[in-house]
Amino acid sequence: MVRATVTTAADLLLVRNVSRRARLTFEALRGLYNRRGQSRADMVALSTMLSRGLCLYRDKRIVGPVPGVFVGDVFNYRAELIVVGLHNHTQAGIGYVPASLVSEGHPVATSIVSSGGYLDDSDSGDVLVYTGSGGRPRNGGEHHADQAFERGNLALAYRCKYGVEVRVIRCHDCDASPSAKLYVYNGLYKVESTSYGPGKSGREVCKFNLVRIPGQEELGSKIWPASRKLTSTLDTNTRPPGYITLDLSKGKEAVRIPVCNTVDQNRSPTEFEYIARPEFPPSTVPPRLARRRRCCIYSKTACGGGSSSSSSSCACVKRNGGGGPAYNAEGTLIKGMPAVYECGVLCGCPSSCPNRVTQRGMTHRLEVFRSNETEWGVRTLDLIQPGAFICEFSGDLVAVDDTHSGNATGSSTYWGGILDPMKFPARWREWGDASAAALPDEAPCQFPQCPAPEYLLDVSLRRNFATYICHSGAPNAFVEFVIRGDENELCPHLMVFAMETIPPMRELSIDYGLDQ
Repeated sequence: MVRATVTTAADLLLVRNVSRRARLTFEALRGLYNRRGQSRADMVALSTMLSRGLCLYRDKRIVGPVPGVFVGDVFNYRAELIVVGLHNHTQAGIGYVPASLVSEGHPVATSIVSSGGYLDDSDSGDVLVYTGSGGRPRNGGEHHADQAFERGNLALAYRCKYGVEVRVIRCHDCDASPSAKLYVYNGLYKVESTSYGPGKSGREVCKFNLVRIPGQEELGSKIWPASRKLTSTLDTNTRPPGYITLDLSKGKEAVRIPVCNTVDQNRSPTEFEYIARPEFPPSTVPPRLARRRRCCIYSKTACGGGSSSSSSSCACVKRNGGGGPAYNAEGTLIKGMPAVYECGVLCGCPSSCPNRVTQRGMTHRLEVFRSNETEWGVRTLDLIQPGAFICEFSGDLVAVDDTHSGNATGSSTYWGGILDPMKFPARWREWGDASAAALPDEAPCQFPQCPAPEYLLDVSLRRNFATYICHSGAPNAFVEFVIRGDENELCPHLMVFAMETIPPMRELSIDYGLDQ
């Protein structure tokens, strides 16, 4: 057993990126196996990563916090907990180091997954009464036999004896998760006491009283109800304390963008002209050629979205390369690419076409907020799934040879009011990339060449909320170029997609290239 200590900002960034890279590989593999029709694609992905040594900290058995995992991080699959080293069992609720690997000769618990499935469980957040394992059918139900202090139960009892903390992950039912479950890491707890006696079922059960160690980040499982209460209040057109406006966009976005400032009296986000989408120049493709390139001019069927027949006949989908559509049936970006080619205004497919994801606008509720750390930032009020479309950068287009410069007073942009599309690092390469697994039957994608953008985005006078998204060297979102139909390829849209599962009230971040 080892205890990992991360002290410097540089090391914290390093371990966060290591953890994020492992999760990205898992998600790429899971998506690949799911598209192939394999059942339990999550477990197949985990098996692949275990066999190739891609799961983290399998040989070290870390006690205490796991490097690169933050309190409040959420996971769609239990397999992901094993990938990052947070838990070490796919089914057992108690993760532990066996006695053979402990110098004292006793098993020691390292983590628990609490789902509240036992009659004797009690959870108030900071205090958790956890019922041990065993004594009931695997598929649930009441206890039919006595529990015993063995395996995980014994390991958790010794945790109490040694006074060492244990990681707590709570499992919640969640319709927005592809697994219908969501696992929230809630930090470190100490096992204050252990008891053994009759439970509510009449059988003998092991019970453990766990108390959360103070001084940690806010309990993730408490943030969710608070977020739901906030969105319910906002939906009634009630302005909570500290909110400057209920909609920064004044109806120009598909969902409202509230602005919150509980720090000072700054109101600068409301002092510029809001423009939801940039005004791009017309297509450079001659009309006659454009008509020939329409993806489905004689059809009203949708393109892509898991339909092989519609994908193979869609010229726009074919331009993406990679052997299939850019998005899956849920509207999630399957793989990052130099530019995503969506269907456009000249195409015959309907507005519901799966290859028009970004054209339907925002679907997640976000807000601009004032922060002591990043001045202004953007955070989500909803759960955002990895690969989901979030928003678009907007402003006034400026030709690259134009000497015009801007000064975005009050904005969180990092280039003096000018966004240069070429300065965004190619983080899109990381999304959907399963190359670390070196699958023998998976050929590398061949993407078409995409010309470099020949414009800048001036956000000094007109802009949207996206300019307030903060910078990070370990971002939870990335910028992807998107071209619709026969739009000018030199002027792609700057679209933001989720890099990971982003929980409510988590700040959005992208890589602006400042660390290069």
